This record gives sequence, structure tokens and C-alpha cells, in this order.
Amino acid sequence: MRAALAAAALAVLAGLTSCSSPSSPAGAAASAARGGTAPERLPGLHGAATITRDGAGIAHLRAADEHDLFLLQGWVHAQDRLFQMDVTRRRAAGRLAELLGPGALPGDVQLRTFGLARAAARSLPLLSTRAVAALEAYAEGVNAWAETHPLPPEYAALELTTFEPWTVMDSLLAAKLIAFGLSFDVDDIERTVALATYQQAGAAMGFDGAALFFEDLWRAAPFDPASTVPDALAPSPAIAPATRAAAASAGKLHPRAVALAAEFLGRVKGDAFLRRLTDREERDGSNQWVIAGAHTAGGSPMLASDPHLALGAPSTFYPVHLQAGPFDVIGNSFAGVPSVVVGHNRHLAWGATVDPFDVTDVFQEQVVPDPSSPSGLATVYQGALEPVIPYPEAYRANVIGDAVMNDLVPVPAGNGIPAATLVVPRRNQGPIIQLDPATGVALSVQYTGFSGTRELDAFLGYDVARGIDDFVAAMRHFDVGSQNFCYADDAGNIAYFTHSAVPVREDLQQGFVDGLPPFFIRDGTGGNEWLPVQHPQPLQVVPYEVVPLEELPHAVNPPAGFAINANNDPAGLTLENAPLTKVRPGGGIYYLAPGFDAGFRAGRITRRVKEVLAAGKMTFEQMQSIQADVTLLDAQVLVPYLAAALEHARREGAPAPLAALGADAGVAGAVARLAAWDGSTPTGIPEGWDDADPPGELSAPSAAEVQASVAATIYSTWRGQAIKNVIDSKLGAMPLPPSQQAMTALRNLLDRFDAQQGVGASGIDFFAVPGLDASPADRRDLVLLKSLADALALLSGPDLAPAFGGSTDPDDWRWGKLHRIVFAHPMGGPFSVPPGLGAFPAPLPPLPGIPTDGGFGAVDASSHGARAASANAFMFSSGPSNRLVVELSRGAVKRAESVWPGGASGVPGQWNYLNLLPRWLSNDTVPLFTRAAELGKDTHDVVQFVP
Repeated sequence: MRAALAAAALAVLAGLTSCSSPSSPAGAAASAARGGTAPERLPGLHGAATITRDGAGIAHLRAADEHDLFLLQGWVHAQDRLFQMDVTRRRAAGRLAELLGPGALPGDVQLRTFGLARAAARSLPLLSTRAVAALEAYAEGVNAWAETHPLPPEYAALELTTFEPWTVMDSLLAAKLIAFGLSFDVDDIERTVALATYQQAGAAMGFDGAALFFEDLWRAAPFDPASTVPDALAPSPAIAPATRAAAASAGKLHPRAVALAAEFLGRVKGDAFLRRLTDREERDGSNQWVIAGAHTAGGSPMLASDPHLALGAPSTFYPVHLQAGPFDVIGNSFAGVPSVVVGHNRHLAWGATVDPFDVTDVFQEQVVPDPSSPSGLATVYQGALEPVIPYPEAYRANVIGDAVMNDLVPVPAGNGIPAATLVVPRRNQGPIIQLDPATGVALSVQYTGFSGTRELDAFLGYDVARGIDDFVAAMRHFDVGSQNFCYADDAGNIAYFTHSAVPVREDLQQGFVDGLPPFFIRDGTGGNEWLPVQHPQPLQVVPYEVVPLEELPHAVNPPAGFAINANNDPAGLTLENAPLTKVRPGGGIYYLAPGFDAGFRAGRITRRVKEVLAAGKMTFEQMQSIQADVTLLDAQVLVPYLAAALEHARREGAPAPLAALGADAGVAGAVARLAAWDGSTPTGIPEGWDDADPPGELSAPSAAEVQASVAATIYSTWRGQAIKNVIDSKLGAMPLPPSQQAMTALRNLLDRFDAQQGVGASGIDFFAVPGLDASPADRRDLVLLKSLADALALLSGPDLAPAFGGSTDPDDWRWGKLHRIVFAHPMGGPFSVPPGLGAFPAPLPPLPGIPTDGGFGAVDASSHGARAASANAFMFSSGPSNRLVVELSRGAVKRAESVWPGGASGVPGQWNYLNLLPRWLSNDTVPLFTRAAELGKDTHDVVQFVP
């Protein structure tokens, strides 16, 4: 599919390059002239309206009422992001192949199976009158644009000439897909496969497989203990009896269930979007923090927010300013959905980060024939049969490359294309995702988001909120999406909240775990159910008992004067590596999630904030500096172990293999570089983008940056070799822990070495060296230094030759040659950035991507897999989809600056297509204007509309 799409894309490239340059005199004159022309007629408007674009390309919409405001938002979204919107709605509905061709069918099957279209249909009746009216007006605006303007260039490449009219349901689909991507996970499956494999291998080889999973490798405890609410909940929850012994019941799973789980993982990892739900290496995150006015230089609260989502072309967020009636809000919107979802209005600002609450469970079902069921099948629950409901499916695909326009053909069932989706009503109308007819073993999924939900009402409520009570009231509509919120307002308040409908499991509420915990595949025949709603919370719509808002982590005007969240543990629930040992205030196990982000970013942000406040008051520029931080926290923790290992290796009487490494000039030189390094990660090349560069411009690296760049390369390569030699080498063909868990395991082994001598709770000696008779400490040091020697060999070897040409000179090992990003377009090829159809040529051909600073776990999120060991494995694909810092003051926002990775427009050739990308790459921003006087000084064009 990619080759066909790329070839087709080239056919439209010539047409684009013949257009006026957005920066040319002709283009600028045409743009400026629009402000002086007669108003445009826009049918459907109630009154006059205006779209003003500022110098950054951000659209400021001013209308007489809410209907016209959201009609204009639909208009500008369609103008700038129509193809992106089409991709979003079709992906959510499992109809992407109708746009991109047969290669999208496997992903369509999975999304159709999950049933977001069914969930969106359940949501519509629950929405407020205001939300429904906004959706209807928005659809009017989208279609008004699409009916009167040429389609974006992607359609010509795909041999399509028509746009299916936008509907209210399309916006709900887009909203459901966004929430799905932020909260749905099937990590239960990956954990179950790993635990079952470890236990089986342990039984055969004489180690404790459960301890290997829970205590050694897949630890719930983070790498860094930073927690958003330091004293956890108030009052502190009592400690319940530990429940780790329940892990022994993994053997109760049917062997076929584990095999089905592994097959499912292999299948979904072939789709880029679904891979983000199953592969923790690509999981989204975010940073946010808020500082009280008592601790800021200006005396007003300040908030920083940078949501981390997929970095594609065009960017995930669409910046917009909405002004009509009670709406006067600017910030991030999603193309396809009315409202601003994160930003600020005249009274308050808010940010958001993903909170990995466990709102998805996977069940092992027993399926049997049942002639009375519509599908002929039923599941067994407590000995009774419950019908499985079939939903017939019909797929179509766009045929590309045959020169026939709009050539959509039916795809017959078979060869992986199902004739129907099978749904288990008990699972919140969740689907069967795997079924073995021979044994009747099946896997089903239950997810809170399969219910009807009201995220749009929450967004609209945030947009018009005037204070903390309004904000909390709006937040109660945020049913699914699992978010942390930082908040600041013009009355001087700061706050931190979490919210999502977190289901209460029946066994946990009784104070024990029946079988496997809820973060593994559970028994669907009884004992592990979500409790039906018994104590409905205010405005609750999810039909299950949920953890009340008051029990979720939160802090209002905390004594420390700040709140920080970077997807880390919000309340210290996992710091003891035991997520099931807290008790709810009224009884029952208090459970939110099996673990959180390992704290690399949160730990670094917390250190920076505390350092600044210990020295004085926080400034706006210091907030931005923390947001741009690219120092590796894990390097600051682990490099001292390497330096100590070298010192031990050089002592008299060291074992010969260790002494040889101590005498190795390359190893010694590398350790010296790392010991002198501050942990920062500049690119070290003139083609690389760094925080130290002038705003939106490249500059040559300084000598200090070059040295830090080389150190970053050496350390980042050593990291992967250390994981390989300490952890992976002991596992053979068994599942490997994900990057964050592997790094946490490595730190735990080193930090507790004096007590455990490198032997895990499983009984495995992780620093064993076959054939070496030496002390545990010598074996540890040998493994650490050998990992460094292996890293040096890798850097000068064939796997990294595309970056370094096989050079053995460390000065050639610049970090920017490895750490790169491609902003991927759904069609790939020339539509991706680089080259962006020529708008942003590749800086380092033939290496793909744009070189940037950053790295694994950096605050300025740009993470790659910790095991990276090839020229393209250090690349990243997610990070800040927006950076925002806001300073509040009474009655107004004093200052707000932001930036996005691209431009407002997703249409190649437009002046605001990639205009903000250079500033994003150099970690600089543009001011956000909301007042007419400010906007008048930085206006690019104005378009007036009348009915």
C-alpha cells in the first residue's frame, strides 16, 4: 500500500510546486487583500462573523452566538484539516480502507470489532442540548466548506473526487477515538503471556516465575519515586493484606487462552495506530505542572502543559480561539470536534496528562453452541448460558492505481475479514477478540468507553468555566479518557485533579483477589465482574459502580505551592511495588492501576521545580526552560555505577577479565567522558535542532555541546547493552519486560546489590558470568564494563554504520545522527515530514528524519526504546503535540505562549502548513492573543462572513 500511495502522491507534487509560495510577494499580497474585500456569504449563519488569522496562522473566530461560533469552527477545521478529519472518522468506524486502500483492512477489522461506532451511537442521547447544537452547527460548517472548495491534494493521489458529508456522528466517532487512544489498553494480555511463560519456565528450571515477574522484572514500583500528591490520599488509606499470592493462580487459565493472547498481540502490532495501544514503547504521555502565585516572580499562578501524543503530519492538535457569548477561550482543539479541549479562557487555565487508570479488562470466556442465541453461540456465566450477539459487517476498499476514480469495491468475508462482530452484552457490550472453536475458549474485552459518554460536555464546560467549582462540575462529565488535570485561575487558586469512571471489581470490593488480579486476563465465568451501579455518583452515566471523585487523587491549593504530573503515580500507590495493598475508606481494596509511568520525566521536573523554588521565585522563562529540559535522569542515576566499576577494575588483584576491561583505553576513555557529562543530549551537529538554537533557526554546536552529544550517544548505546547483558540474556526466548520496566529492574538490582548480591527474588543471578570464579561485586562490575565495551563495538560496527560510517573515533559519534523524527502522514512517502512535499527537505540523507536533542525519558519527550541498537532504533514518534505556559492574573491572562509541531494547516503549499515547526524544533514559542488590541498588531488576514 505504501508504495502505491507514494507513487500516486508524486503525481500531485508538480501541481503543488507551481503554486505561489506562501512567503512570496504574490502570496502575501493575496492573503492581505482578503481583509479588505466584501464579506463572504456563508449560508446557515445567524449573524455576521469573522475569522482573523494572526501571524502564527492561528484562527480567531468571533461570532454572534454559539451556533455561528461552532459553524465557523467546522469551517476552519475543514479548510485546514479536511483529510485528517476524514482519516479520523473512518479509522474510528473501521472504514479506513475506503480511503487508503486494502492495506488498511486489518486495522479496520480490529476497530470495527472494538465497536467505537456502536459506542458513539450510545453517546448521542446522553449529551446536553448545548453539545448537540454545537455538533450540528459544526457539521454545517464542515460541509459548507467541503461543498464549495477543492479537496486537499491527498484525494487526487488516492483517486477520489468526492467527500462524504460530515455528520454529528462523525464528530462523536472522532471524540470516541481520541478517548479510546488515551485510555484503552490490552496490557492485560501482554502481562498474562509473560507471567504464564515465566511460571512454566520456572517450574521446569527451578526458579520462581511469579517472583521473576512481580518482584524482578515487571515491577509496579517506578524508577523514580516522584508522586503528584506526596502524602497520597487524605486520610492515608489503611494497609490491606498483601495479595501477591494470587499470582500463583495463573495456572488456572486454559493453555489455549495464553496462545490466543499471544496471537492477538502479534496481529494488532501490524497496525500503526493499534500498535500504540499494545506496545508500551510507543505509549502516549504528557507533562504538566502548576505553581502558586506565592512562589512566582509575578505573584500570579503559572501553569505549564505539554501533552504528548503521536507526532504526525499534520499535528494532532489544531490551535484556535473561540469567542461568542460566554465563550472566550484559546488553545488546542481536535479537528473533527467542536470546542477547545486544553487551554485557557479569561479566568482560568488547565492542562491534561494521561492517567493510566485501569478501565479495561480482558476475560477468558467459555463459548458453547446455543441454538436459541442470534449467533448460535453463548458464553457460560455461573453455569448459565448468555447469548452472544452478532453484528453483521460489510467492508469496502478503495482501489488505487487503476486510474479509475472513486473505485470502491466490496471485500468478501474470509481470509481475516469476518462476516460479523461477536459481542458479549455482559462485557459492557464488548466484543470477542479471539475465539478457538475447537475448545470454545475465547477472549473478550470490557471497557468503560463502550458505554455512551459525554466528553464533549466536559470540554464545553471547561471552555466557559469561571472558577474552580465550574471546572469540577464540568469534569464530572469526563466519563472516559483517564486524565490528570492541572488547574490555575485568576483568583489565585491552583489545583490538581484526576478523573475517569474507574470500575469497582466485585472481588476487590470484598477485600480479596479471586484468581488473577484485574491487570491480567480474568475468569469470565464468575467472580471477577464489574459491580453494577449501586451508589450512582453525581452525573454518572457509566452503568457500573465507580470510584467516587472524592476518592481519586486530588489537591487544591496544596501546601507545597505546586503540583506536578507527568503520568507518574499520582498518590504514591505503587512505591512499595504493591498496587493492591490499599483499602477504600468504606472497605474493599483501593485499586486504580497496576502501575504508572516510571517517573523519568516527573522525577526530573520535580527536581528542577524544587531547585528553582529553593533559590527564589519561579519565572515564566524558567517554566519554559523546564519544559525544554533534555537531561537524562537515568544517566544521572546509573553513570556513577559505571565509574565505580572502572575504579574497582583497576584495583590490584582484580580478576583478569575485569582487569582487562579496566586497562582498555576505549572503555576508560568512555567512562571519563560519561563521568564529566551533565546528562544533557544536544545533537552535536549543525543540521540538528537544539533548545540552545536561536528561535526557529539552526546554529553550529559549541565544543561543549559536541562533547555532551558524544557522551549521550555512548550512554544511550550502553543502556541497551546493559539491559541485554543483565536482563535479556537470562530470559532466552521468554517475553522481555518493556523499556521502562527493564530500566526499573536494572536500577533495583544495582540499588539493592549490597543486600541481594545481584540475585533476584526469583533466585536468578542477574550478574552471573559463566566460567568466572569471582565475587558477586566483581561479576557485577565486569558485566557493566563489558556492556560498555559492547556499546563501543556497536558504535563502530555495521549496525550503526549508516550513521557513523564505521568510525572508531568517538568524536564522530554525534547524538543527532541517531536521534531523529519523521512526522508520519497516513499516506507516508512525500506527504510525511520530511520532506513534506518539498516544504522541509531531509537534513541528513539518506538517514530518515530530522535530528533533535532529547532522548529516553527526557522531559522534552522524545523517547526511543531503551534497547535501541541500530541506526534507526533511536528515532522517536511521539512527544509534545503542544507546549503551553500561561501566567494568570486577576481578571485576565497576563501572558501565554505556545507552539505546535507544524502549522494550523495540514494542506501542503499553504503559508501556515509548517510555519511553526522550526520554532517547535528549537523549543521556542509564539504569543497567544485574545484581545482585539493585541491581535490587531499581529494580523495576517481577516475574513468577514454574513448569512
